[in-house]
Amino acid sequence: MSKLLLIFVACLIVPSSLGQLEVQKCKKGSVPTKLVIEGCSKAPCTIVNGQNLKFSAEFINPTATNTLKAKVIPRLAGLTIPYELPKEHQDGCQKLSNAKCPLEANQRIEASGDVPVESPVSNVKINIEFQLHADSGIAVCFKIDAKVVNK
Repeated sequence: MSKLLLIFVACLIVPSSLGQLEVQKCKKGSVPTKLVIEGCSKAPCTIVNGQNLKFSAEFINPTATNTLKAKVIPRLAGLTIPYELPKEHQDGCQKLSNAKCPLEANQRIEASGDVPVESPVSNVKINIEFQLHADSGIAVCFKIDAKVVNK
């Protein structure tokens, strides 16, 4: 029984010691195997309104695709806040650091970049859903809790 407790505690400690940010799963899509958001090691992440959120991620692409389109869905108290990524941030293929589109199924992918934070409200906790759409639907999807603050 004590060995089981020790293993459980070790499983909790290891991700935090590696700088791994825990994410929430979406209904569809795989989650990153590794996610780093600059300045955030534990949710809720504090993000500054009007600045860019810098990230790096690793994931296994679940399906062959020619394209990846990024989408961000912020929610406040369960309500979706209308937001569309600027066009220059929508092409997920341009964020890849170890591969180029088209991608094969089960290919290990590394991506990095930034996402502009443009919120109509500040000093509130929100839930942000990040999606990467492949040709056949959502390939990668995860959510994080964040607090939007003013500069």
